[in-house]
Amino acid sequence: MTAIPDFLSHLPAHRGLPVPFTQAVIDGVPDFRATDFEKILQCAEYKLCAICGRRLGEYAYFIGGPLSKENHLFTDPPMHKQCTEYAAKTCPFVFGRTDGYSKRPIDETALRIEGAVSAKRPEKMFILKSRTKDVQPVKMGQGLAVKAGRWLGEQIIK
Repeated sequence: MTAIPDFLSHLPAHRGLPVPFTQAVIDGVPDFRATDFEKILQCAEYKLCAICGRRLGEYAYFIGGPLSKENHLFTDPPMHKQCTEYAAKTCPFVFGRTDGYSKRPIDETALRIEGAVSAKRPEKMFILKSRTKDVQPVKMGQGLAVKAGRWLGEQIIK
């Protein structure tokens, strides 16, 4: 397990992991499989980082697979570079280690936006860089996606 870095020390912790700003908390327990819709709206409106909850700078970073890279759509708001890099190393969902985080059933269809974001974890994942000013919320059916602007850089993480 990676130690929680100082830049995330203001966040609550659960099972040795920082609880991201946008994480859903159900009955007082974070569910690492789900996000809080209201917090996602806050991130979109005020340009806040999905992980630390603090204001983004000039650049915004995303973690996603080939489909998100192609269409610039994400279910998670952007992050700071250091928050993205930390999430890429520790997030159980980036690498498919999702067992044991909750026994509560979840509707897998709620985890995707049809045709925009894959419900399955892609084999290849990227950290993608865009300008924060170009990041926009997009209403898609009953859900909300985040649309990034032109890519200014990419890093393959797996």
